[in-house]
Amino acid sequence: MKVVVFGGSGLIGDGFLQESLRADDVTEVINVGRTPLSLTHPKLRQVLHRDFLDFTAITEELNGADACLWGLGVSSAGLSPQDYERITHDYTMAAARTLAAVNPEMTFVYVSGGGTDSTEQGRSRWARVKGRTENAVIATFPNGYALRPGFVRPSHQQRSKTTAYRWANTLVTPLAPLLCLLRLAPVLMTSTEQLGQVALHLARHGHSHHVLENRDIVTVATQAEIHT
Repeated sequence: MKVVVFGGSGLIGDGFLQESLRADDVTEVINVGRTPLSLTHPKLRQVLHRDFLDFTAITEELNGADACLWGLGVSSAGLSPQDYERITHDYTMAAARTLAAVNPEMTFVYVSGGGTDSTEQGRSRWARVKGRTENAVIATFPNGYALRPGFVRPSHQQRSKTTAYRWANTLVTPLAPLLCLLRLAPVLMTSTEQLGQVALHLARHGHSHHVLENRDIVTVATQAEIHT
């Protein structure tokens, strides 16, 4: 299986890369980014590309791809509505259109987040934009999926580039055992390892639902681990 990863330098994208590189049935991993990663691996090939609104120049590199795992994303804090929409929606769909032309049956896994508004009518701008992106991905690919994690804990010694998120992880980590005891962890938390496992599970087996909430992600990750 050939897997394409976007956002490999970020927390979630790194989880996609690490789990893909560990998987025996993944033969090649293509990371598309603006700058090279320090990570090296025999399966990994890095494709440097600057224009995230037009991926036609790297179509040949994407040929033969079976799955795209989209981990690229930004916080809406401090961004103009136009910049947030360009990065969140326009970048995603520019890649989706190119990949659909290469292989319309491929699996495309888009990570949005808990609280995403699939009606596109709610008061929260970020939730509407992510909901519109989810809807567009699922409309473009029969095997399109959206993952809506809650709080994502790092699994591979990767740290989030967002300062607030790093602080939040410091605060949440000591509470994790209590959340597990109260059975709240599957509702509120997942990990980069679980997200990677679930994305690959969707590429292999699909799922009856195209939108997976945090509890669904944890459940599928557990099933994937059992059958590994």
